[in-house]
Amino acid sequence: MRTRESVELIRGSGGELIAVVAAGALHVGAELWFSEAVALWVSAALSAGFLIYLVARVRRHSGMLRAWGMRWDNFGEAIGPHLIFAAVGSAIVLWIGYVVGTISFPRTFWLTLLLYPIWGTAQQFALQNLLARNVYAFTSNMLVVSVVASILFGASHYPRLWLVALTAGAGFPFTIMYRRFPNLWAVGIAHGILGSLAVYSVLGEDPGAAILSALWRWLQGG
Repeated sequence: MRTRESVELIRGSGGELIAVVAAGALHVGAELWFSEAVALWVSAALSAGFLIYLVARVRRHSGMLRAWGMRWDNFGEAIGPHLIFAAVGSAIVLWIGYVVGTISFPRTFWLTLLLYPIWGTAQQFALQNLLARNVYAFTSNMLVVSVVASILFGASHYPRLWLVALTAGAGFPFTIMYRRFPNLWAVGIAHGILGSLAVYSVLGEDPGAAILSALWRWLQGG
């Protein structure tokens, strides 16, 4: 029998979902009405606010981190299926890049591949725990939850349409897999692999070079 605390950890929150969707809308609006730089500052402020809120939840409930998938006991079980999915998804991403002619893998790709799982884990935290978990407050149908969460997740990347399509497309199976294997580290690694390939082979961007450039400026004192 579940305790009152365990039920509270599992169930979603309609208010939290509304707050997350509103935050995503503010980010998109800032980019559309102002600039990408303004949107980054808006996202940073919103992220800081959510971080304070999430830390408060962890302090209130000792089992919150485990409920969010931050656990190691099922990592071995979860990583295999996620790596298989990442391999299939990588083939699809590379095929898209080949068709549109945007594939490019400079040396900085490997830096991105190394660091992207950190960002991928943060992205999956938002998808699985701030979106999907809270959609469960309205329906227990896993397919409906996965569709709604992935659409909302993709929409948060508007107006970059390729990114909207890729994140929504990957978000659906990721959400279904996470329901079966609730491990944030495994899904974050898979997201990092796919994300790294996508930014270089489809989006034509080089975040690794941007990281090195920012680091070099910082070392030179700005």
